[in-house]
Amino acid sequence: MIHRRVAFAALAVLATFALGGCAAAASASPSGSAGAGTGGGTGSADAAAARQYCTDNGGMLVDRQAIWNTNADPSAQLPLAGKMTFCEFESGKGDQATRISVDLTTLSSEQPTLAAVAYLSKIGPVVPPNPGQNPGAYDCNTGLGGAGTFGNTAAGGGWVDDSQPVFKVMNECFFADGSAIDEFGIFYYASGAVRGADLAPLFRYQPGNKLPAMFEEPQRR
Repeated sequence: MIHRRVAFAALAVLATFALGGCAAAASASPSGSAGAGTGGGTGSADAAAARQYCTDNGGMLVDRQAIWNTNADPSAQLPLAGKMTFCEFESGKGDQATRISVDLTTLSSEQPTLAAVAYLSKIGPVVPPNPGQNPGAYDCNTGLGGAGTFGNTAAGGGWVDDSQPVFKVMNECFFADGSAIDEFGIFYYASGAVRGADLAPLFRYQPGNKLPAMFEEPQRR
C-alpha cells in the first residue's frame, strides 16, 4: 500500500512538471512571433527606405510582372509568377523619350550589386553576329554573364506594366545576386549614350577609383 502511495505521489509530481513545461512553452510562443514580426518590420522599413530613395532622386516606382511571349498577341502571352518593383528614370518627349529601370536595392544600397558594378564598368558592349538578334539581350547574356532571355525560342518575353503609356515592356538583365538593370540602358551606356538618366551619380554605392574588377573587356575577334 505504501509503495502504491509513493507511485501516485511520483506521478503527481511528474504531471505538475509537464503542465509547467506546457505553460512555459505557451508563454514563449508570443515572444517568438514578435521576433519574427520584428524581422519583417525591419525588412519593410528597408523596402520603404529604398522606395523613398528612388523617388527622392527623381525616379518613378513601377510594378512589373514577368510575361513570356510578349511578341505575340496579348491572348497568347503567358504571365509568369515573377513580380518586381523597379525604379525607372525617363528623359525626353514623344519619340525621343528614353527610359532605364533598375532594381531598388541596386540603386539604394551602399554595398555593390552585380548590376551596379556591371553598369559602372562600361565594358563592351558585345554585339550579336546576327543582326536579327536582340543586341541588349545578347550583350547581357554573352558580354556580362547575366540572364535576359525568356527561354531559348524567338517568342521573347519581358517585364510588363500595361498601365505605362509607352514603356509597357522593359527588358531586364538579371545577375546571380538577384540584381537587375535594363538591358538596353546598360548596352548603350557602355558606348557613352545615356538612356533615361545616368545612374552613376544616383547610385548610393560610390566606389570611386576602387570599382571591383568583376567584369573585363570582351575579347575582340
